[in-house]
Amino acid sequence: MIGTTWDWPRRSKDLKLIRIDIDPVEMVRLKPDVGIVGDSRTVVRELIGAVQRVHRVRSSRKEEIREAKAKAARDIQKVQPQMSFLEVIREVLPPDGFFVEEICQVGFASWFGFPVYEPRTFVTCGYQQTLGFGFPTALGVKVANPGKAVVSVTGDGGFMFGMHELATAVQYNIGVVTIVFNNGGYGNVRRDQKKRFGGRLISSELLNPDFVRLGESFGAAAYRAGTPKELKTALERALASDAPSLIEVPVERDSEASPWELIYPR
Repeated sequence: MIGTTWDWPRRSKDLKLIRIDIDPVEMVRLKPDVGIVGDSRTVVRELIGAVQRVHRVRSSRKEEIREAKAKAARDIQKVQPQMSFLEVIREVLPPDGFFVEEICQVGFASWFGFPVYEPRTFVTCGYQQTLGFGFPTALGVKVANPGKAVVSVTGDGGFMFGMHELATAVQYNIGVVTIVFNNGGYGNVRRDQKKRFGGRLISSELLNPDFVRLGESFGAAAYRAGTPKELKTALERALASDAPSLIEVPVERDSEASPWELIYPR
């Protein structure tokens, strides 16, 4: 992503990276401190055996793990307003429902802040994805799983890359609920431009349509939700209808906490 902070692997100098990969080329492209080429299933088993031979068996670490989990939960809650919206989505979305994220501030926060209860229900393209991935992908997920709830979260910039697929959703009655978090720009790029480039902004602010009227013009149900409580109500209605639906969530520009401290700890 041009203009964003993707200097992988960004980590504390005190930490060492051990990489297990079946492709030796990856050891050159993303150089670890220790590279082990091999099948991860075989290598991990051998590593476990090696660790057990040199380290004594510890007593219970339940309390240590409990404290670490509590600290992580506190840190995650600092990422607002993203976490408040994600908590509502998790509350309303059935445990076996599909959550499809893409590059946006809520999408980034979902990597560490969205609980997943069933295998393969968190749909992401990881670091390989790009703007516009989420909504069209969610349509495919719904077609493959017509009896399951599917929610797509996207930013205004990303959604504009594939918004025309609303026509596909309505034409074939693909009941995806799309939540568009509208902060009026490419939030990640804008944050980097402000912090790393002296506030010199270029091509990071957007002139958007009225997303509710846009959705309605395609024949989709459309809602606007300015708060987590309003999002909960709109999402419940949209999922109950099992019809193509769009929910716009206006977000004040530059109000979102950066999620990157928890994705790439320094």
